[in-house]
Amino acid sequence: MNLRWPDIQPVLGGGPVTLRSWSTADTEAVYIACQDETLQNFTRVPSPYTMADAEEYIVSASAVWQARSGVNFAIADATDEVIGAIALQNIDESERVSELGYWVADFARGQRVARNAVELLADWGRDELGLERMILKIERENTASIAAALAAGARPTGVTRDEEYRGIVRNYGIYEI
Repeated sequence: MNLRWPDIQPVLGGGPVTLRSWSTADTEAVYIACQDETLQNFTRVPSPYTMADAEEYIVSASAVWQARSGVNFAIADATDEVIGAIALQNIDESERVSELGYWVADFARGQRVARNAVELLADWGRDELGLERMILKIERENTASIAAALAAGARPTGVTRDEEYRGIVRNYGIYEI
């Protein structure tokens, strides 16, 4: 059974948190947000993060959507300022499962941005796209991200995974929503 991909990437939510497609006008905001040491530590963004990395990310978001291999949303506030990113990736259409990942800019943390974005994307992924499960892989030391995922309704699976990244073995908890 195939997933139900709309022709155009939708805008989800509204008000304090909106998920929308990326625009080249967002490049500088992505670049600035990805300079944050915490964001670099807990995500797989390149480090150091360059303007070319931001440009590539924005361009790749459209290509990923066109290929129907995933979806990358900008998380924007009520003024349409980029405050984060959220994505469905590694989609397995036959199993109807995807990995869900996100980051929030340092100035927007602590405002339920991640929780609201995860809720919006998980609802769309299930109700519109047709996914049955979304998996979140969160580093065990990233307590803020774990709290946001749990508040959004994710459940721990009891599975952990060790992976080496940037020369450090990191332990990830696996959550489902």
